[in-house]
Amino acid sequence: MKNTKELFAKALIEAERTDNAAVPGEEEINWEFSEKFCRSMDMLIKKNNRIKLSTRRTVTKSLLAAIVAVLILFTGLMSCAVTREPIIRFVKKVFPQYIDISLSEESAPPVNSIETEYTLAGLPEGFMLDTYQKDEYHVFVIWKNDAEEELVFSQNLLDSTFTMDNEHNYQEVQINGYEAYLNVYPLNSIIKWTDGVYWFTISAPVSDKDEILLMAENICEKN
Repeated sequence: MKNTKELFAKALIEAERTDNAAVPGEEEINWEFSEKFCRSMDMLIKKNNRIKLSTRRTVTKSLLAAIVAVLILFTGLMSCAVTREPIIRFVKKVFPQYIDISLSEESAPPVNSIETEYTLAGLPEGFMLDTYQKDEYHVFVIWKNDAEEELVFSQNLLDSTFTMDNEHNYQEVQINGYEAYLNVYPLNSIIKWTDGVYWFTISAPVSDKDEILLMAENICEKN
């Protein structure tokens, strides 16, 4: 049975080959298409070209939109980076005889060195410069008068930690909208405050707190 099927298949292939032997090759045939067929093919080709062009334009527009979106996002991030204000928070620890104030761990100080130096706008009569020290992290100045009284001004970075006596007439006040810490003693007063960029301290031989507050409110950039 198997041999019969194989013989039949071979005979069929041979018969097909014999029938096709008289058929001319593709290069020997002169093709002639009707006008209707040619118009249909031309319309199909033009339509296909329009689809390809439209697709390219869509891809180009999509790519351009993506680039613009990335630029806008990048510009927005840059804008946020420029306008974002540093986070400044302080930790105040209260003890029986003093308070301890330090910068919180998550805070980001706006400067890492003394970029703008400040000084007192005016000195009480009779005070002359005695000591001046400055480096990239702090400024320390002492003025003295003939009675050997000292007027002290210091400027430090916000990452400095300090303590204030809270047993002797300790007060929390405001200097130009910022919290300040004040001690008023019989012979002198000490005030410490920040402007959001630096810590400042004044120690003055005055017992009237209004005088030292006025000094603090009117510090100025040093020429």
